[in-house]
Amino acid sequence: MKKGTAILLLGKEVRYLVKARKEIFHTKEGGIDLGKIKKFGDTATSTSGTKFTAVEPTLFDRMKKTKRGPQIILPKDAGLIITETGIGPGSKVLDAGTGTGWMASFLANIVGEKGRVVTYEKSKANHKLSKENFKFLGLKVTAKQGNAYKDIKEKNYDLMVLDLAEPWKVKTINQNLKPGGYVVAYLPQISQVMDFSKFLEKNNFLVDRIVEIQEREWAIKERISRPKSQTIGHTAFLVFARRL
Repeated sequence: MKKGTAILLLGKEVRYLVKARKEIFHTKEGGIDLGKIKKFGDTATSTSGTKFTAVEPTLFDRMKKTKRGPQIILPKDAGLIITETGIGPGSKVLDAGTGTGWMASFLANIVGEKGRVVTYEKSKANHKLSKENFKFLGLKVTAKQGNAYKDIKEKNYDLMVLDLAEPWKVKTINQNLKPGGYVVAYLPQISQVMDFSKFLEKNNFLVDRIVEIQEREWAIKERISRPKSQTIGHTAFLVFARRL
C-alpha cells in the first residue's frame, strides 16, 4: 500500500483513521503495526489483542477528522438536499456560506471531477479553514472569499445552497440559476422561512417544499431496544424552490 494512503482501522468498539506507513500506531488498545497492512481488507491485531480490519474510509469517515469551526450542515439535511434536487456527476452548484466546508464537500463528492462547486465565505478565518479541509479531503472546490449577497456573478447553476442569515438579500438568484434550477435555503428560524418564502414568490420561483428533519438513533442489544439518549433534533428548516 502506498505510503500516506488513508486507512480506516475498524474494530468492534472503536475505529481509527490513519495514514499508511511503517510505524507502530499507539492507541488505548495497544500498539498496532501499520507496516503489516499491505492492502484494504487486511487485519491487524494490537498488542493487547484487539482485532482491526483495514478498510478504505468513506468521505464521511474522513470529514469527521476535518478541522471544525462554525455550525455545520449535517448529513441528515445534506442528504435530502442532494436527493431532492437531483444533482449528480457534472452538475454545477453554488454554496453560499462555506463555514467549515461540510456542505461544499458533500456536493463536490457528488458532482465529481466533471462537475463544479463554487463556495463563498465572507469570513477570512472560515475561508482559510475550509480551504485546508478541502485539501485534506482531496476535493475539487472553488473556494472564494467574498460577500454572497452581492458578489455572485456566475450563471446557469443547477443548484444554489444558501446557508445565510438573510438569503432574500441575494438579489441575483434569478440570474444565477438556470430555468428549473433549485435554490435551497438552510434557515434555523421560522421567521426567516416566512421572509424568504415571500421573496421567492415575488421573484418568479415555485416554493416546492419546506421541511424540518429530526433524527433519532436507536440502540439494539440482544432483545432490548431503545432510543439513544442523545438525538439530533431541530437544526434548521430547509426551503426548496425552483426557478420558473
